[in-house]
Amino acid sequence: MKYSTTDSVKINDAGTDGHILPDALFRIFQEAAIKHSDSIGFTHGRYMGMNRLWMLHRLAYKLHDGIRLYDVLKTETWSRGMQRFKGFREFELTGNGRTVCTASSVWLFIDTEKKRPAKIEPEIPEAYKPVEEMTNGTVIEDWKPESPSENAAAHRIQTRLTDFDINSHLNNTVYSAYIFQAFAALNGGKRDFTEFCIEYSHELPLGTEEALVKIEQKGGDYLFSVSDGTRVNAVGFFRV
Repeated sequence: MKYSTTDSVKINDAGTDGHILPDALFRIFQEAAIKHSDSIGFTHGRYMGMNRLWMLHRLAYKLHDGIRLYDVLKTETWSRGMQRFKGFREFELTGNGRTVCTASSVWLFIDTEKKRPAKIEPEIPEAYKPVEEMTNGTVIEDWKPESPSENAAAHRIQTRLTDFDINSHLNNTVYSAYIFQAFAALNGGKRDFTEFCIEYSHELPLGTEEALVKIEQKGGDYLFSVSDGTRVNAVGFFRV
């Protein structure tokens, strides 16, 4: 079953050039996934009552056309299926009748008491009615992330209280904002990400005061990592 919602690119979603920011795209994906779950009765409250939570593990998006301030976007999302403790979700954004962005994601089904993956009960995939259709043509679960080297350029970013979400860890959308900011600082200017792929490995908990972003170019890709200075919390790559 596919679910769709419509929204516009607001003033705080766009950068100085009027183009949509990476974290705004992540918010669109996040909100569409939440609304889809709400529409079939699996709300955040219901999951918390089950001591369960969906945690984003991987997400990759591609921009196929420019997205600018005040553009009206239709977001379509669906479950591609679930296996053991993993769920696979697709997104397609359209504007003016054309596809402007596609994304694929992997989510982990977490036991909030034991803090570890939990088996997905049969009634959950039955409710989401998976559609076996990919948007990017890439099986994101087969992606093998690569980290930048120890000598990669690094940029420190001070966290804000508003960067942390209801689960008391750094919101998944904020990572892309940190990487975007670090890249601009290290390269002397703003450049849009045409493709972005991230894997989250460890949470950055409430109380973390600083994030360390490392970026290293390898061919046409820029490898990145985000850490608290002691362990890596996320890795991935982007293209400009």
